[in-house]
Amino acid sequence: MKSISKRGKKKKMALQLTSLLDMFTIILVFLMVSFQAEDMDFVMHPGIALPVSTVKNPFKTGVNMAITSGKVLIEGKQVYQLSKGGKVKESDFEAGKIDSVVQAVEAAWKLHKREKDEEDIVVIQADQTLPYKTLHLLMRSAAHAGVFRFRLVVEKE
Repeated sequence: MKSISKRGKKKKMALQLTSLLDMFTIILVFLMVSFQAEDMDFVMHPGIALPVSTVKNPFKTGVNMAITSGKVLIEGKQVYQLSKGGKVKESDFEAGKIDSVVQAVEAAWKLHKREKDEEDIVVIQADQTLPYKTLHLLMRSAAHAGVFRFRLVVEKE
């Protein structure tokens, strides 16, 4: 009977740490290899004083629009002249768009889309003293070009 009682006892289960650690090591190596730091192709226009923000969202590239107090640049090329104080002509407000900006954004987006398979985004560098009406009309002009997503460039606080 003693032999029967020894058979009936069960060993305590032990956690297999070796295989668990092997699995975590493989996952860690996979995450390290698949991690990519994004390289931003972004040129800051020298005549713009950006607003300050505490946002922590990652930066996404797109068509670059720089708006100073005197001109509008798309991908570094001047496409529109603003009047004193960064204001847009009244006739352009009435039209609801600026044709030269629409054409420039369309052309830049086609080129950008061909080079990189990215989302349709216009990255806007706007001087902090720029009137809201001007910024709104320029964003609306970009929307007429078929780009409906915008990112405003700000400085980290």
